[in-house]
Amino acid sequence: MAMDGLNLHASLIEMQQLIGGKIDKVQQPERDELLLGVHTANGNFKLLLSASAANTRAHLTQVKRTNPADAPMFCMLLRKRIAGGKIISVDQPNLDRVLVITIEAQNDLGDLVPYQLISEIMGKHSNIVLVNERGMIVDAIRHVGVGMSNVRLILPGLPYELPPQQAKKNPLTASETDFALALSQEGRIDKRLSGAFFGLAPAMAAALAARVTEKTSCESLSELERSLLAESLFVFYRAFAAGEFTPTLAVNEFSEPIAVYPFVPAGVPSCPAESIGAAFDAYCAQHDVFERMQRHGASVRRVLQNNIERCEKKLALYAEAMNATESMERCRLYGELLTANMHALRQNGKEAAVLNYYLDPPEMVEIPLDPRFSVGDNAQRYYKKYQKMKAARDMAGAQREQALTELAYLEGQLDNLGKCVSDTELTELVDELREQGYLKREKGAKKPQKHAATKPMCFASSDGRARIYVGKNNRQNDALTLRFAEGNDIWLHTKNIPGSHVIIKCEGELSEQTLFEAAMLAAYYSRARGSENVPVDYTPRKYVKKPAGAKPGMVIYTTNRTAYVTPDEASIKALKPIAP
Repeated sequence: MAMDGLNLHASLIEMQQLIGGKIDKVQQPERDELLLGVHTANGNFKLLLSASAANTRAHLTQVKRTNPADAPMFCMLLRKRIAGGKIISVDQPNLDRVLVITIEAQNDLGDLVPYQLISEIMGKHSNIVLVNERGMIVDAIRHVGVGMSNVRLILPGLPYELPPQQAKKNPLTASETDFALALSQEGRIDKRLSGAFFGLAPAMAAALAARVTEKTSCESLSELERSLLAESLFVFYRAFAAGEFTPTLAVNEFSEPIAVYPFVPAGVPSCPAESIGAAFDAYCAQHDVFERMQRHGASVRRVLQNNIERCEKKLALYAEAMNATESMERCRLYGELLTANMHALRQNGKEAAVLNYYLDPPEMVEIPLDPRFSVGDNAQRYYKKYQKMKAARDMAGAQREQALTELAYLEGQLDNLGKCVSDTELTELVDELREQGYLKREKGAKKPQKHAATKPMCFASSDGRARIYVGKNNRQNDALTLRFAEGNDIWLHTKNIPGSHVIIKCEGELSEQTLFEAAMLAAYYSRARGSENVPVDYTPRKYVKKPAGAKPGMVIYTTNRTAYVTPDEASIKALKPIAP
């Protein structure tokens, strides 16, 4: 859910407390995201400006973000131009999805001049642009050059122009008649309102209308309903213009945020939020983590996928070598038959017809020959080919097991990559891949800083008598299984499928329900998440061993039993996560 003009205005109202404040920090945690630290007389604030296509927004935030070791060029430029500057104003032209922050800062000559930091919140076309006192673009977080847009260019040195204005009205200054006129036309209510007024996405317009009527089309409204809806919209926007709104989070059946509103929506489960900024922090938390891990893990994912393809090609070659018994035996037979009939065959021919005395009754067989060589030499060539194919078959049998082990490890790491929810967890995975030789440290790269080991997930069983631990990477899996778990704790893992190690620590007798819940977790946090009847092996921890020289996360186990479960997201989310 990208921020629309209505939510942006609510955020703008909260940003008014920044006016007069000094920008003391400029950070760029992501390539399309800025974080400004602002010191005011009333305290310190953090302003987030995001040009992410999926979650573009601008609001005050409390979420901490990890910054790259080397600041991007745009961040360095902003530190030079506006760090230490004072925020003069925060505006939103026409309630559109554009935020203009005016900052008084020194130019190269030491004179105080007004800069504008402009956040354009427009989905995939979102941008953050710095404009100088002459209205010229200093730089932008995303350059838009020739061939990328036929509307306007966003490049340093060009004059800045606001996005093209549409033929809409500002709802903050619209009359009740304006709202009624928009509703008098044919079509969906949300589309008509969105098309007539700035800053109103169809989903937001539908939620506003739903507070008055359940009808969705303008034609179905009676005169009284149309009048009541127009009056409701007029009253809402008058209060909104005065700074009166109610930050609200709409939630689903799992109490997970699904939308943000500056009012209480009708017919939708919701809960109040401290502010619009806090509401967007909660709404975007999971989305930001997913997008961040997708972006930062993209290169790691490519390395894993390339190595998986390499292993699969090797296995195909090994299978071909191991299945070449018929061809191999034919070469041996041809060599023996040529040797036995050498005295009777014409030299330097293209083929030899000989009696195959291994068959009962014997049959004539035609053996292809290379006319460049004698019959004896052709026989030796067939013998050599037989020996080569035999050696390849024997070698393939031994190397196939190594390739299967490597493939299981790589597929497990690919699964672990999808479980990363923090930079530290991603760093652990990257460090392990470097140790295993799949990634190389770049020349001149800084020595990685030591950090505290990440912790596994932990859930309380529904009966309250057990804790269920779930590893998210190989380091966690090894620590959980080999050092944390005790002999009689129950260990679970999907059968022959990459996934998490799961440990049950139970007070008293283990219930069938707890075992089922742990099996569900093992299946859900594996590569078989979307499958049915997933086999999950379980056994006491004392029967789980790590072979000498085994890769991280690899173990062997005995005396196991197998449960079959179908991963169900609702069941997983019903379990209570607790601190490990």
